[in-house]
Amino acid sequence: MTTPTYGDLVRVDTDGGAAPEILRRVPLGAGASSEGVEEKTLQDLLFRFPEALPIATIDPTYAPPVPICRELALPAGYADALYVNHLGRLTLAEFKLWRNPQARREVIGQILDYAKDLASWDYEDLQRQVSLALGKSGNALYELVRQLYPELNEAEFVDNVARHLRRGEFLLLIIGDGIQEGAANIVDFVQRYSGLHFNLAMVEAALYRDAANGLIVQPRVLARTEIVQRFVVDSGLVTDITVADVDEQQDTLSDQDEENLQFWRAVLQDYSFADTSVEVPVPVKDSTLYIKVRNSGYGDWALCFDGFLQRRASTIGCFLMARRDQPRAVRIFDQLVESFAELQSEMGNELEHWQNPAGRPRIGFCRYGSLAFLAEGEASADFQEAVAWMRKHLNFLVSTLHPRLQTMLADER
Repeated sequence: MTTPTYGDLVRVDTDGGAAPEILRRVPLGAGASSEGVEEKTLQDLLFRFPEALPIATIDPTYAPPVPICRELALPAGYADALYVNHLGRLTLAEFKLWRNPQARREVIGQILDYAKDLASWDYEDLQRQVSLALGKSGNALYELVRQLYPELNEAEFVDNVARHLRRGEFLLLIIGDGIQEGAANIVDFVQRYSGLHFNLAMVEAALYRDAANGLIVQPRVLARTEIVQRFVVDSGLVTDITVADVDEQQDTLSDQDEENLQFWRAVLQDYSFADTSVEVPVPVKDSTLYIKVRNSGYGDWALCFDGFLQRRASTIGCFLMARRDQPRAVRIFDQLVESFAELQSEMGNELEHWQNPAGRPRIGFCRYGSLAFLAEGEASADFQEAVAWMRKHLNFLVSTLHPRLQTMLADER
């Protein structure tokens, strides 16, 4: 049984010159004769206007999406749509009707098969199939993104895409119409028993028409996974996913990943910020740990705190940064830079203001010296000292700046 959770859309004339207009819900999968919209029409609409997809809500690291191609040929079939962002993060989308539980299971199994195929490719494989789908030669994948980001470095972009392919880091979207009971349970099942480092989300694309026959799309995230760790698909159906031993996950990590994970676990064990409104992240295998800033926009990631391990520079530290494509966040960060002398007076001379190699400004703390302690492990006194330093400075930075940022964000509204 379908249980509606949203009311009708109503257009209101705030000047009072016209009566409110209740917008008509348009069925998906019905022909024009019944005033419906075909699946292909929805696919075309969300491909041409990817900003209508709620990707930043699901996982802001995959936003903003750049549409690349439709009907991408994979060994398991043709993926409806492929998107990528300037960071090289890939999104696969399938546009389907959800009319019964079996249909939902089949489409989930299908998109998992596509993800498995994609994870077996390198950049050259992906580029070849994108060029075939578009009928273009050259590095078509990069060129499409560069049209929107002229300063994009080709080598960095290719490396980023290749890394995400190798790790199986994708965003998988199943987009359809009609809220179905049990959809969240299916996604929860996939999350518990699966494998590549992907996020999967079910999105309802509710369609409405107004009196002028304009089409309005209202996407709603019905259910989503967190990043899952391991999956084995035999026949393409979710019911055929087998459970992998959680301990096997460690076998897939490099020595560097193991060191990172051990460090962040030690830092975050029984951890809390003095500013209790800040969400404590989970330990990661990466060299960077991210902490979002509430109300900053872009899914709370327009401003964020980072903890980092930088082996080449023999540095660990933490800092505040702003996304360059988020004007409000940049303005607020610039205000902090302008008042840096005041911040340093309040937070101590250890506080630094610098730019990374790409010219992006940072405010935070750094500890310089050998990172040999990462390989020595928790038994090492140096390891424990580095953990204590990070716990102290990360809390101090976040809990001091976060309340100030909330005041500045409120003043910007």
